[in-house]
Amino acid sequence: MISEPAVGSAFFGRKEVLDTLGKRVNALKAGYRQNVALTGQMLSGKSSILYQFLYTLKDTSLIPVYVEVVEESFSSFADKFVATLLYSYLKSEARDTERDLPNLIKRAESLIPHTVYAVKKLQGKIARKKYTEAYKNLLDLTSILKKETGKSCVVILDEFHNLEFHKIKKPYLHFGKFMMIQKDTMYIVSSSQINAIKRILSEKLALLYGNFEVIEISGFDGKTAENFLQEKLQSLDIPQNHIDYLIDFTDGNPFYLDVISKKIIEIANFRKLTQADEGLITEAFTSLIYTTSGTINQYFTNNIMNLIERALRKEYLDILAALALGFNKLKDIAGWFNKKSTSELSKKLEHLIELDMVIKNGIFYEVRDRVFKFWLRTVYHEKKMSLVDDIVNRANDFVKEVEIDANEYLRQSKKSSLERLEGLFLLFNGEMVEIERKKRRLPKFVKIESRKYGKCDGFLAYQTADRYWVCEIFRNTVDEAAISDLIERSRPMREKVTKKVCMALGGIDTNALLLAKEKNVWVWDIDSTNALLRLYKKRNLVYR
Repeated sequence: MISEPAVGSAFFGRKEVLDTLGKRVNALKAGYRQNVALTGQMLSGKSSILYQFLYTLKDTSLIPVYVEVVEESFSSFADKFVATLLYSYLKSEARDTERDLPNLIKRAESLIPHTVYAVKKLQGKIARKKYTEAYKNLLDLTSILKKETGKSCVVILDEFHNLEFHKIKKPYLHFGKFMMIQKDTMYIVSSSQINAIKRILSEKLALLYGNFEVIEISGFDGKTAENFLQEKLQSLDIPQNHIDYLIDFTDGNPFYLDVISKKIIEIANFRKLTQADEGLITEAFTSLIYTTSGTINQYFTNNIMNLIERALRKEYLDILAALALGFNKLKDIAGWFNKKSTSELSKKLEHLIELDMVIKNGIFYEVRDRVFKFWLRTVYHEKKMSLVDDIVNRANDFVKEVEIDANEYLRQSKKSSLERLEGLFLLFNGEMVEIERKKRRLPKFVKIESRKYGKCDGFLAYQTADRYWVCEIFRNTVDEAAISDLIERSRPMREKVTKKVCMALGGIDTNALLLAKEKNVWVWDIDSTNALLRLYKKRNLVYR
């Protein structure tokens, strides 16, 4: 594992997700079971959330069972599941025990004989290689334990999609059948394969899809990311614009923020610096991203080798490089390869989407991980295109690219939110995109007219001289009154208004969102807004 989960004092943020998991556990104790699925790209912090949840779960009336599902034999998976179940039960009873399976079985047998009998039964089936039958017996253990002890289990299966690698026939079908009848067992599943887990939930567990509350884990929000960096870099005086650049560059990903901040501190301590400047950040990026032994460089290299077959690697990397260079529409990518037909290219892009390396939004394609995108453009592509293997000059070129990237961010960030969003609207040209999980066509606007209101900025985006969108930008949490005011301001010109947009950069409360839907006001939160900015090759709004 490239990054160990953060637990206890090392854990940061994610209060909303932990609160949700806590509420679901309390509901289980009250007799209502709601399962949870965590999704998110690799190293987004899912395992840390699960570890912290277990760390804070002190209720001895519940038996937590955490198992990371990896590509191993079913026998190994079953041993881990059984050992964790027995260990957690004995711990809940304040019994001292070893962690090896024979000792756990021996200690538990006098306390929970029926459960241990079931364990031995499934071990016998594994010995006879009856893996599917043993799998069913394994899933039944939590029900047997509940009957014998009155204690409900919270089963956590990390990297849930890897169940497919065990020699089990239809693992999700059997899982679904047991989950349907096990009302006293709560399941929390997680996966870094976003498309795989969504497909499993919607297809292979289709009848039970509503039994899973899906929570998508992304990077830290702007405020949390800033607090994280300030805590990690507290021995350094670092300008606010550099903090904002690091948040934008990493998209708030906790893994990247952590390794970059550690490297900055390491270099600063070696050079006896008390103030961080752009040069310090550039040196850290060079060490981590450009250098082949750098943590981030190695992570990308290993990921490519694990996910893409060797025979296809060069071709797929070239497609990823094209995306990283800014060719984000199918016809533009085809043009970069001098190809007239787009059918084969479309299939390859679909495969990269399945691998969670690429995302599609309307007609746009984008590399999912923004740091990986930077590496593809400045390291992989530059090395591939270099005719002379000049390591020193390539390193200098990388430094220049970092400086250009930082300066471009600073140039854009100096503009107000209003100015940047007005500029975004002028880039629209009839493209189809997805916002808030709905496909929308963005018309071409010919003119923008700014407006100033009491608590927000706004503008009119003209499609024609007498047809326009009304857009208002809110930096604080939007409430019902704000939506009502937007509607009232639009009423006198309702014959000319084709769309009302509320840009809720500071969030929106539930009642306001319901009112907005009722009155056909389109709400964009900070994530939706930033997604659009990136599609049109602009930088994130770092909002606190």
